[in-house]
Amino acid sequence: MLLLIALGVLVLGGVAPAGAGAAQSAPRVEVFEASGVIDASVLGALRRDLAGAERRGAAVLLIQLDSFGSLGVDPADLVGTVEAARVPVAVWVGPRSARAAGAATFLLAGADVVAVSRDARVGPALPAELGRGRRPQAEERLVAETKLPAQVERAGAGGAQAEALGLADYQAESLPDAVARLDGRRVDGGRTLEVSRFQVRFLSRSLLDRVRHGLANPSLAYLLLLAAAACLAFEWFQPGFGVAGICGLAVALLAAYALVVLPTNWLALGVLLAGFGLFSIDAAVGGLGLGTAAATALTAAGSWWLFSSPSPLLRLDGRLAAAGVAWSVLWFVVLLTVLLRSQRQLPLGTEALVGARGVVRSMLNPGGIVTVEGAMWRADLIGGGSLATGQRVAVEAVREGILQVGAEDPGAVRPSRRRGRHRRRPPATGAPPASDGSSAEAEPARPGKD
Repeated sequence: MLLLIALGVLVLGGVAPAGAGAAQSAPRVEVFEASGVIDASVLGALRRDLAGAERRGAAVLLIQLDSFGSLGVDPADLVGTVEAARVPVAVWVGPRSARAAGAATFLLAGADVVAVSRDARVGPALPAELGRGRRPQAEERLVAETKLPAQVERAGAGGAQAEALGLADYQAESLPDAVARLDGRRVDGGRTLEVSRFQVRFLSRSLLDRVRHGLANPSLAYLLLLAAAACLAFEWFQPGFGVAGICGLAVALLAAYALVVLPTNWLALGVLLAGFGLFSIDAAVGGLGLGTAAATALTAAGSWWLFSSPSPLLRLDGRLAAAGVAWSVLWFVVLLTVLLRSQRQLPLGTEALVGARGVVRSMLNPGGIVTVEGAMWRADLIGGGSLATGQRVAVEAVREGILQVGAEDPGAVRPSRRRGRHRRRPPATGAPPASDGSSAEAEPARPGKD
């Protein structure tokens, strides 16, 4: 019995290394996915993966392609990158209704082996560059150099037609089928591919490359602009700088990168920003008239012509532009205006304020902002001088709508840092009566965050 167990262990021990060795010796096919627009991040990742494919022992690098053109990438650089690869490069236009148009068409001309799905579309190759850096004459010369068929220069071809034109070597409906049929194909240099028992390794791009590629999207760039405008407009009416301002700046930076990469119409962007600015002014004055109408018109015009590209996929969809204008009107005219009006209302009367305790929110020098009972108020330090943020104060009076406060710790009061800009007020113990006999009400500070 023990002899049989030992024999079984020896047999299994001999089979496992053999199986592991067979798996390790199987040819490796690396898959690089290129979808959407081919921008600088995609080209950079492709160059790095092609440069390291030989070191990683890849038998072939297969590009799974579904792209409508390039943005900020010279089609000649794309072809040169593929042709200079030290490992065989295959391209599969799939799955199903994938396409290879614009600069992506030239990838087929530079690859060693090309496969397409039955419902794929190849072409038109021109225009290749869909951004601001297009050079039509150079693109036409590249078409002649790569010997692309005339049928795909200005029009598209299906999978079967692409195979008939010599653009594709075979049809494949799935990635395993596309890889399996690479076996036995001859590539440049007379080499024959051997991938009968293959391993597939999907190449992943860095987080930075994925973010950069994702930002090359006109819809996302427009939504980022709307979000940045909403956050910064709200923050503009707040004392200090808080979460909304930080988020607005972060979103604005992302939007700025996207606008630089995309084919942005800078005049239209200026019109759009002018519309946002006019909306903010209109919300500040609480008006609803010509200013609102002008801001709406500017926002609509800027949104409609924000991007200009020969491809509709790199232009802003009209429905999204209309929704963006509607959101701007809702935010600036309704929500922000109502918010500002509610924050301007006086939550407390004079009787409740006098004697209350508070904390300095913005340095009193001698004027500044204090927080009393959870609300922010404009205040003056009685007797002048300056009082640092965080010091506790007591409300002793209200004068002309401004709280007159005294420091709970008199030793914390320092000489004023800006002499001559504030008139020193004599100490007061109560608010003077108004002309109609009623007591003066305290005026709150510009609305802000608790």
